[in-house]
Amino acid sequence: MLSGLRWTGRGIRHGFAEMWWWIAGAFRFLIRAPGRAVIWTAGTVYSYLSQTWLLLVGLTIVALVPAVWARGWPYSYQQRVVHPAWRRRIRRSVRKSWAGLMEACGLGRRVIAPTGTELRVPGLHRIGWQDPDVLVVVPQLMVGQTVEDVVTASERLRVAVGSRQVRIIPNPTHTGCTVRFLFADPLAAVVDARFPSPNLAPTIHSAEMGVTEDGQPWRIPIPVSTLTAGCTGSGKASAMWMLLLNLAPAIRSGLVQVHGVDLKGGMELGLGTRLCTRYATTPDQAVILLEDAVQAMTARAATLAGHARSHTPSTAAPLVVILIDELAMLTSYLSNQRDLFQRADKALRALLGLGRAPGFVVWGFLQDPRKDTVPQRHMFTQTIALRLREREEVAMVLSDGAVAAGAACHKIPRTTPGVGYALTEDGDVTRVRCAFVADDMIRALAVHFRAPVQIPICLPEPAPDAAPMSRTRTARSRS
Repeated sequence: MLSGLRWTGRGIRHGFAEMWWWIAGAFRFLIRAPGRAVIWTAGTVYSYLSQTWLLLVGLTIVALVPAVWARGWPYSYQQRVVHPAWRRRIRRSVRKSWAGLMEACGLGRRVIAPTGTELRVPGLHRIGWQDPDVLVVVPQLMVGQTVEDVVTASERLRVAVGSRQVRIIPNPTHTGCTVRFLFADPLAAVVDARFPSPNLAPTIHSAEMGVTEDGQPWRIPIPVSTLTAGCTGSGKASAMWMLLLNLAPAIRSGLVQVHGVDLKGGMELGLGTRLCTRYATTPDQAVILLEDAVQAMTARAATLAGHARSHTPSTAAPLVVILIDELAMLTSYLSNQRDLFQRADKALRALLGLGRAPGFVVWGFLQDPRKDTVPQRHMFTQTIALRLREREEVAMVLSDGAVAAGAACHKIPRTTPGVGYALTEDGDVTRVRCAFVADDMIRALAVHFRAPVQIPICLPEPAPDAAPMSRTRTARSRS
């Protein structure tokens, strides 16, 4: 240890000696060549100051450019700087706190291991952003967990992550799922409908009704019986007119016939009656329209038997779309007219059960989706739910699984008419918004795309009352 101390002291002495050598050398340089020493010193100071000046200028530019950018072009600054930084922060936070998040939301499991109690949680298979502002997380479920477990914890996951909405989408085999956290509402803005071009080719397979929450066009098949339910002001008229907007070229060409039933007395379809081949505004007329459609359907099915299993629309045998507004007027509110009610129920069940193959489909719109109001509700293949009053009504239209997966129609605000959820034939639920069709567009549609023929509905003449018997004959009969 003493040798070490001596060595250390010797090193210090050597260091001081070297420092004094440099100081002495500097003094000798200053005495022997004062001019050169002054020039060297000035150059060193100038070099240091110039570097400092450049550093200060650089720091000033770095500080001013974002400030000027944010002040002069706020939208660009938000999109290029603030928004990506926010996305990275959310993604990093979810990734780092994944284990604690799963445990807090009830998806973790503590097991006894040889080393003690261990926390096991679903693995994080993939995490990433999709536009518009959708954080997509693919968990790897543990043994014994199901997609229903994730659905049950979906609301806790939404609150923990801080998103506006969460959707659980199972994979095709229902052995895993994708969790979609929505942080923005892409359906908040009104979607305006586009008037069809006069040269647009007729389409009868699908209709573009609006947009989905992913920002993609919302398309649904046309030759499928569809039920649309929603409160007053929820946007049912938008869905109705978007269907007619898509069918307009086919209506003009004769490939599609629309049989309209407007039980509001003509207040809804009245602007576009020229688009309808047949048109009814009273329950009596509606029942005759439905019964005539059943007869035409039966005749066409007999013609196709042995030749084709499905109908191909043509001008001679067009696709018939029966459009019924206020469907409950035919299925429930005619209980005081029992004969008329039974005839309507029988015709509707025939069209819904047998109409797709021969080319007869029903599009119904109503406010109350309860089973006692619409007994034929289960016969509609495709359903759309707009704003509804209660969670139970959402389950009536879309099913319990759709509600648990995030289809909260009873929470849609009144300020967003046309927003709803669509249940396709495959069982997938999609959040959508119908495009808005203005009255002027409806009038123009009826002028440019009117149906080539209109068939009136003829009501049967009432039976004449029996002539009253004379008083003389009545008195004689009594005597």
